[in-house]
Amino acid sequence: MDKIIEFRQVMLITDGESNEGIDPITAAREGHSKGVTISTIGITDKTNDERPLSEIKNIAEAGGGVWELTNIQNLSMALSMVTVKSVYKTIEEAVNKELKDIIGAGLNDMPPESRIKVTDMIDRLGDEINIKCCIVIDASSSMANKIDMAKKSILNLLRVLSQRKGKTEMALISYPGKNQDQYDILCHFTEDVALLEDSLKKILIGGNTPTGPAIKSAVQLLSSSFNEEREELVFKSMIV
Repeated sequence: MDKIIEFRQVMLITDGESNEGIDPITAAREGHSKGVTISTIGITDKTNDERPLSEIKNIAEAGGGVWELTNIQNLSMALSMVTVKSVYKTIEEAVNKELKDIIGAGLNDMPPESRIKVTDMIDRLGDEINIKCCIVIDASSSMANKIDMAKKSILNLLRVLSQRKGKTEMALISYPGKNQDQYDILCHFTEDVALLEDSLKKILIGGNTPTGPAIKSAVQLLSSSFNEEREELVFKSMIV
């Protein structure tokens, strides 16, 4: 049976603090303990606004990911950059752990010639690893004048990641949800840009900001998808 090599990430896009439901930092920490990386992007018009910045940073740190603060015009670039950085960060951490277990030294402790070989391997893995990314987008009232640009940026992210050798699938969750739900799962994992585009049209703007429940639902979606794939591989290995 082949080993599944897959990077599982929640990408949170928000312009403010959570104000409903479970603590998003706790949700991120629990998600990371299940093998999911939670990264964050804060959309702001005021780079000196410390409160949203603090939560965005703390969620990413608890989730083992990276974070970025950007304006809406640069969101597309920030999405691609944060995803790539979080992928390489996760690979490098795993490689460092293996190196320390095997030779008792990390990447930075190795001689230059050996370090170059390892970093080349990390670059190759970054291009070949499968990526499952669940976008969690804030659709509260404050996002009304930003949502169209955010939709375009999400579509562009799938297009950019699809140019890699590895398989890329994206899912979409918006929060708050309709009918007083805390979130809506608008699209399960897909490689289809057209399907993702149709799902983005379902986003409804308005309401509070239940960030924590949305993160928790994304982790559950990633975990269930991973378990389903693993069960399918086990089944195939039994019938071959």
